[in-house]
Amino acid sequence: MKVLHGYPYYRSATGDAEQIALRLIEVLRQHGYDVDGFCLTLNPPGPHLTFRELDRRWRRGDRELLSMYEKLEERLEGCDVLLNGSGINLHPEFVSRLKVFTVFQCFDDPESSAILSKPVAAAYDLCLVGNVAEVETYRSWGVRYAEWAPLGLLPGSYDPTLREIDILEGRRDIDLLMLIDRLSPPRRERMDKMAKAFPDGHFYGRGWPRGYLPVGQELAMLRRAKIGPNFHNSTGPINLRLFQLPANGVMQICDNRKHLGVVYELDKEVVGFETVEECIDLCRYYLAHDRERREIAAAGWRRVMRDYNEVAAFAWRMRIIEAHLPCRQVRPVETAIAIRQRDRTRWPRLRHQMLAPFRVVVNAVLTIARRVVGYLRRGFKCQSAPHD
Repeated sequence: MKVLHGYPYYRSATGDAEQIALRLIEVLRQHGYDVDGFCLTLNPPGPHLTFRELDRRWRRGDRELLSMYEKLEERLEGCDVLLNGSGINLHPEFVSRLKVFTVFQCFDDPESSAILSKPVAAAYDLCLVGNVAEVETYRSWGVRYAEWAPLGLLPGSYDPTLREIDILEGRRDIDLLMLIDRLSPPRRERMDKMAKAFPDGHFYGRGWPRGYLPVGQELAMLRRAKIGPNFHNSTGPINLRLFQLPANGVMQICDNRKHLGVVYELDKEVVGFETVEECIDLCRYYLAHDRERREIAAAGWRRVMRDYNEVAAFAWRMRIIEAHLPCRQVRPVETAIAIRQRDRTRWPRLRHQMLAPFRVVVNAVLTIARRVVGYLRRGFKCQSAPHD
């Protein structure tokens, strides 16, 4: 089975997404999978489009978007499966006309569901849902086939030289390590409580006094950490830390206990909590009971290295895809979809191009007006202030 894996390309504090995707594809090919990559980001590196912007571009026949679609159609020749690896930038009307088996994959639910997954998911033959808590949500959108598929490990996210004996007997000198933004509104109150309870904890990310951990130091810090509390914005568990912490020998204490048991064996491979107060108590307990901490960390390491490494996680996806291939609904398919859409949208595209200079002028005028209003308001406040 030949798979075309669509990936994003953006840069962040954790690295270059394209390089990570290409390294993953290289690993999969070394293990016998027939996988190629295709960048789905417009003007990479950069963010993905919201569905509102994606829909606008599709309906006006945006040259940049349709050029990418045309290249994608060419690359799909001879492929059996299109895996949209992060669920981005493919309009549902385009996806529904493709002749290959289409798979939507998303790890941003529910925070981005309204602008990313919900408007497009039903157009795909199969949805692989990264958040184990949100599978039924996909089905409520009218998605016919939705299954949980774990994110798993990514290349470069763990130390492959780590051994079980290192976890059970090795020295670790950092009690608590969290690589997580503090300023996210759903998490800030909980993070403040963690900081107060553990003033010597090593907390890195946006909003922490230590700031971001310098690039290249992440794995070394993980090798030194005893416990890694894992917090989500809402439902889960889903994030990379879910797999990265145990892969580096860190005992994980994770929220969303209700669904955590689907991923790991509770109290043996991971410990779960529902409130930050529970998390604080659990951290204190396992810092005081080092042997128990080490045994849970080692069991979590064994589980993630067996079931959630890069190849195992992809094999998980492929098993689901192979099981659903015979269930694909028969539908008419088209060729040259992007070219046809370009022909259909000549007038909207021309109108958009003609109005572009006027939009530039209007935006400039509005910007100047807002600055003038702000200046006048500041001046009025200064004149109205009481004088000694």
